[in-house]
Amino acid sequence: MRKHFTFIFLVLLILTACAPQAEATEEPAIPEQEGPAADFTPAEGAAITALSKTLNVPPGQIEVISTEAVNWPDGCLGVQRIGVMCTQAVVPGFKVVLEVAGKQYEVHTDEDGSSVVMVPSAANSANLEEMLIKQLASNLGLQESVVSVVSTADVEFADACLGVAMKDVTCAEVVTPGKIIVLEAEGIQYEYHVSADGALVQPATLALSWSRDGGIAGFCDSMTVFLSGEIYGNQCKSQPNGTMGTFASLLSKEERGQFDGWIKKYGQANLDASDPKGVSDAMTIKLDFYGIGKGSPTKSDEQALMSWAQDVFQKLYR
Repeated sequence: MRKHFTFIFLVLLILTACAPQAEATEEPAIPEQEGPAADFTPAEGAAITALSKTLNVPPGQIEVISTEAVNWPDGCLGVQRIGVMCTQAVVPGFKVVLEVAGKQYEVHTDEDGSSVVMVPSAANSANLEEMLIKQLASNLGLQESVVSVVSTADVEFADACLGVAMKDVTCAEVVTPGKIIVLEAEGIQYEYHVSADGALVQPATLALSWSRDGGIAGFCDSMTVFLSGEIYGNQCKSQPNGTMGTFASLLSKEERGQFDGWIKKYGQANLDASDPKGVSDAMTIKLDFYGIGKGSPTKSDEQALMSWAQDVFQKLYR
């Protein structure tokens, strides 16, 4: 019996020695993502990180050319796009200019670098026109093929709002080079103002402005409607107070048809549905209409316009 156990032990020992041994393998080292150097400010570090991700280059290849303290005029840090509504509040921050492989890039940040916006590089006229054609078609629910470019002209706007004033929007008085681009669709022309680099885009063919202030509820509402389909709203009780929609996203087919009818039939009209002077907690409601027709709205149409504006404003803040 003892010899039998000895034999089994020897067999097991031989099998163990002959069995192939798994080679120890090391997990491949994952290179750590190189981050901005510690001697950069938070704003510079955030700008470098943003550009690194955008260009897919290591942060170490990015050089800081300059950093300038700026009070941005809005929550978009001075970089506005169609379809994006910016809160109208001054935001302290920085303009950071970076360079990669001989090419410079501008990045806007807030003070601590928690908000970062890349400024688009210089855009040519063809790209701007194509961008606006797509936007106009989307706003109005049209085919891009029915939209054409009437003209493109280089200009210098007198302010940062590109020469387009809206209620409750403060514009920095700084000369801004840019372009005026006029589009046409189905016999109606639409004007856009664009900064030279394409970073700022502002519809310029005003169709309607509406405001409601005061009353027992303490209203402080305003809305600007452009013929090209952009609808901007401000409401001081809302945070953020600015919001935006388009004809395509907010209006029913019937509402759109009603508004188009007014635009084509009537010219400019200034309506006032405010409470009489001297009334306690009086409410002020005003509407300025900019049609392309020659007629004047009837009393019933004036009331319908007021109701239309109030309904659209409520849709903006649902």
